[in-house]
Amino acid sequence: MRFLANGPSIPDDLLIARDSGDVIFFCGAGVSRHRAGLPDFLKLGGDVINLLGAGEKSLARKLFRRIKELEPIEGVGGLIATDRIFSLLEREFEQHDVHTAVARAIKPADDADLIAHKILVELSRGRDGTVRLVTTNFDLLFEAGAPGIACSGPPLLPDPRSAGFNGIIHLHGRVNSDYSGPGDDEFIVSSADFGRAYLSDGWATRFMQSLMARFQIVFIGYGADDPPIQYLLEALNLNAGNRSRLFAFQPGSNADDAALWEHRGVRAIPFDNSRGFDPLWDSLAAWAERARDVDGWYAKLLDTASAGPAALDPHVRGQVAHVLSTREGARRVSVAEKPLQASWLLALDPRQRFEVPGPLNPYGESSERIDPYESLALDFDTPPQPLEDENYLRERVIPEGSWNAFEPTRYDQEDAQETSFGDFCGDRANLTGPLCTRLGHLGVWFQRVAHQPIALWWAAARGPLHPRIIDMIEAWLRQDPSRWPDDMRGGWRFLIASWSDRREEPNRGYYELSNRVRLEGWSESRVRDYTNLFRPRLKVDRKFGAPHPLSWTETARPNPLVSYDIEYPHPHALLNLPDKHLPYAVTRFRENLDLARSLETEISGYEYVYMETTRPEDGGAPIAYDSFGLTGPIALFLQLMDRLVKVAPDLARTEIANWPTDDHHIFGRLRIWAAGEPIVTSAESANILLGFPDEIFWGSEHQRDLLYALRDRWDDFSAEDKARVELRLRTTTYPWSDSAPGGKARKEAHYRLDRLHWLTSQGLVFSFDVESEMSALRSVAKDWSERSGAEAAASHAPVVRSIDRVADPRVLDQVPIGEILERARQAGQSDFFDFVEHRPFDGLAEEKPARALAALRDAARKGDVPVSFWSTFLHAEKRKTDPARLVRAIGGRLASLPPVALSSIAYPVAEWLQRLDERLFGELAPVLDRLWDPLIAALPLRDDDRKHRVDSSWANDALNAPVGKLSSLLMNDPASKGRELGQGFPEAWTNRHEQLLALPGDMRRHALVMLGFQITWLFAIAPEWTTAHLLPVINEEGDDGDALWDGILWAARAPSRALYEHLKPGLLSRAMSPMRRRAEANVIGGFLLIGWGGNPDADPPEQLVSSAELRQILVECDDDLRGQILWHLEHWSEDLEGKWRPRQVPFLTDVWPNHRAVRTPEMSARLVDLALASGDLFPQVVQAILPRLVPVRGGMLRGFMLRSEAGNHPALIYPVAVLDVLWATLAEDATLWPFKIEEVLDVLANAPETQGDPRLSELRRRRVG
Repeated sequence: MRFLANGPSIPDDLLIARDSGDVIFFCGAGVSRHRAGLPDFLKLGGDVINLLGAGEKSLARKLFRRIKELEPIEGVGGLIATDRIFSLLEREFEQHDVHTAVARAIKPADDADLIAHKILVELSRGRDGTVRLVTTNFDLLFEAGAPGIACSGPPLLPDPRSAGFNGIIHLHGRVNSDYSGPGDDEFIVSSADFGRAYLSDGWATRFMQSLMARFQIVFIGYGADDPPIQYLLEALNLNAGNRSRLFAFQPGSNADDAALWEHRGVRAIPFDNSRGFDPLWDSLAAWAERARDVDGWYAKLLDTASAGPAALDPHVRGQVAHVLSTREGARRVSVAEKPLQASWLLALDPRQRFEVPGPLNPYGESSERIDPYESLALDFDTPPQPLEDENYLRERVIPEGSWNAFEPTRYDQEDAQETSFGDFCGDRANLTGPLCTRLGHLGVWFQRVAHQPIALWWAAARGPLHPRIIDMIEAWLRQDPSRWPDDMRGGWRFLIASWSDRREEPNRGYYELSNRVRLEGWSESRVRDYTNLFRPRLKVDRKFGAPHPLSWTETARPNPLVSYDIEYPHPHALLNLPDKHLPYAVTRFRENLDLARSLETEISGYEYVYMETTRPEDGGAPIAYDSFGLTGPIALFLQLMDRLVKVAPDLARTEIANWPTDDHHIFGRLRIWAAGEPIVTSAESANILLGFPDEIFWGSEHQRDLLYALRDRWDDFSAEDKARVELRLRTTTYPWSDSAPGGKARKEAHYRLDRLHWLTSQGLVFSFDVESEMSALRSVAKDWSERSGAEAAASHAPVVRSIDRVADPRVLDQVPIGEILERARQAGQSDFFDFVEHRPFDGLAEEKPARALAALRDAARKGDVPVSFWSTFLHAEKRKTDPARLVRAIGGRLASLPPVALSSIAYPVAEWLQRLDERLFGELAPVLDRLWDPLIAALPLRDDDRKHRVDSSWANDALNAPVGKLSSLLMNDPASKGRELGQGFPEAWTNRHEQLLALPGDMRRHALVMLGFQITWLFAIAPEWTTAHLLPVINEEGDDGDALWDGILWAARAPSRALYEHLKPGLLSRAMSPMRRRAEANVIGGFLLIGWGGNPDADPPEQLVSSAELRQILVECDDDLRGQILWHLEHWSEDLEGKWRPRQVPFLTDVWPNHRAVRTPEMSARLVDLALASGDLFPQVVQAILPRLVPVRGGMLRGFMLRSEAGNHPALIYPVAVLDVLWATLAEDATLWPFKIEEVLDVLANAPETQGDPRLSELRRRRVG
């Protein structure tokens, strides 16, 4: 956590430990140097030299001057230990005089500023007010800043393990009260003093070990190479990478300086000292203020945070994140008088912080966007990768390890009383145990702000919430309904209802049920299980297209916030219900439909339900049970009813009688089906169909089903019922609006015409004069057509159709040349009803190319160069085989176009030339000669707004660009083939390549890509030309160099020795470049290994990359490239007779670095993979890699998983070597071990060579726990 924006980020471990009184501040000379102005250790040496009056020839003075001359090396520190100055002084002067001079040299001014010391004293107070602070400073400034505090010095040091351990401890001694000399028997200044304290006598080491056993330690005021630190840490002999109990504030952000601490087992806390040390001390002062008044600090922060995360700086949001990461902080938030507003959910959840930028108003005209990260980022977040405008639809990748308030922490796991505890939210939240203490507090806070809109919006996408949190929200909904806005109250009730309906995925339930039916048979219980697979359920989600919550205000926010839908689940297939259980199944499926009716009405507020037709075509297949929405469940129910009518017609009639008559939608559809079936009498059928109100009878919802039912039962109707139907068809009270186009009368006439036309077309004979009736109606609905009537009972269900493309050019046959293109445009409009796209110009370009070219020529004379028609013409299949005369005419026409016009069609022109291929270098050579220069002149005029993406290869761009196609075309010129090494290429051929290279910007780069792809061949045939035009680009760092290398790496062809020497500097540079794309690592790794793999002892040496050079690359590159080099070595070594297998062990011993930078878990895992694949070389490879291995997290060691067929697993053949690897790579925490590693340990336990090995016993002990 940062107390200040520019201050150090103090680890949570340290903050929590200090609050618990478990931290000791270990203070060095830098504390007394800040503001009080005392010297550091080196300046102290110079001051003492002067006070003692050491001569110019004094060894101590000479050493002091040399130390001053030698600047410290980053990552190394000072080259000479400054304590040697005091050792040399003690050779010249009495020790007492040296110590007295030290005391005099550090005497502070009477008005010395003690603020730094007072800050550290405050930070060192425990919960009971007791100060515990250790310093290696000799001065008494801590005592001056906090009078009355006990202090001590060596050899009488207090025991850190005792309850009475307190006060200011001067570990290296202190001066007396008047700074006239030492105040303790021990006064550690020289090398001999340090050696006695930490090595021979070791009393300082023992004190530190006792201190570390009880406290976490923070070094402040030291450099990593200061003598006190060097002696102290070397004596403790800590390992890097251990779970640290030691911390140190480190000036600057230099990784090498931090590594000096890390190497000694101390976790560095860097801070910005570019403008002095104020950021550190101001942060410590703020920390001390928190230490003095913890309650006040929390209250002030929560008051500041009440403004919401978007109003605060990232480091303040980080402070809130720290608070919510601790049990105590979460508790305070949960009970705060004024709870943090719900908008904090956006900052606490990485899915929201890293949400992709979206429009301020999704449906507005403004292009302004909201980037959540800019308003919600925490100061310790890893920034996301930048997004280009066209990628806003892609999700941002959340950086690994991003902080999430709702995920359990290590502290939560230590706190848990249960063996497992629940999730705050997510798919597993209902299935897990109780919440840990901290998440329980967060749950209390959440229910206190659940009435705020953002809480519902967030939960709709992150739920379900833990059952305990849901219980609290429901309790508040009951006890305090007034605090909930209406839409919020309803939204929460629906959302919780949707969460509570947790059930098995239908397909899984289907498989389990089918197995039970197979074993146990059908029963009513199994029928209920089956129908439950289809039971509708409520689905609640965020409202699609709603503005981001960051743009909401109290008076302007979406309403509703969430959207409701009914989901109709179904398995992928149906089970075969026996006839015996069919009646019961029909009853249960009807209950599903009744539930659907209730749910649909509840979420919409009205009875209308959207559904498609359930009436199949005559003789067609039934409507599918998995059709969209309600249509599928109704179709399935009707299929079951069809069976029931045949199996038990009386029960079917009883079922029909049970359908509610007041529902005109779902059950209305069922009644229409029944009315069309003989299972009901004709009179009942007529009563059902005529019983619908006009809104249903004349509406579109049941139109098809109702018309088919009328048709199917018409002949069964009595004359009286027919007359009733005729009257209904000729009159209507449907409430059409007067504002409808043409008015109410036109709408009514149109609908009546549709029905009358369709019914008469189906053979129905009416008692009235239909023609006369329809004629009168047509005079009102003048736009009605018979096609509309024919479609009256059409199924409007969504279908997948293909659009046929018709390229028949006959429609253009008699059209004048000057009108062809316009007529083709008009004819090119798709016919929606016929699902046909007419493309007559396509056919013209294929069948009558001369006429098509004439039309294009005519348009060009008028200044029109239609890109689409030219593209169609040039892409026509027959262009590849056109007679030479036509090709020359096309080429001539293109060459005569104005440069701007030619530039607009440069892409299809380049493709046309490329498809003509070798013909252009034979009989059609004049075409290329005539068109080449005009095309080169036109290319720079292209209006191409596509920009190269930095994360994409230039090869992708070149392959789809005119220049890339032209360069590729030239490569096929027969004149360039069959040439001798060094012979060179024809001048005309190279001149054209030079023209492409002379083009501006990205076009030049497209040419470079294509030439780079062929550079091995080009250098072999024309080394001078290649050296002049391509090799100078090799070492360029800009886009040109990137493009050429993209071509080289795309080809992935091993270069000749001579070419390799030219490529080597650029290759080594790109290998170590941080800008290298991951896709390049594979080829670069192969090139490097090839360069190293030659015989270094040959004459001349075949090894083009030395072991030292490759080792340096491996040190400076990233794990990606290192892994690719190992991958190549592994796979090339699979050839038992090849040259690479004998090179494997020398590579590991002579090339692979010993550096710490390479000793990562990832590389250790790759080295182990290499060993496991090495076959009979396994023992030798293990011995080579063993010193370079570090503990690895479980999933990385995939190769150790035993399989049943793994009879040649190294554990069975080389058990000792396998144990060596496991001992080096398995972490102390067995929960991080690979899956099923115990099987390997069992094999080793049975091997005579390893079964008694104490290392194996220790590993098995760790595994058991």
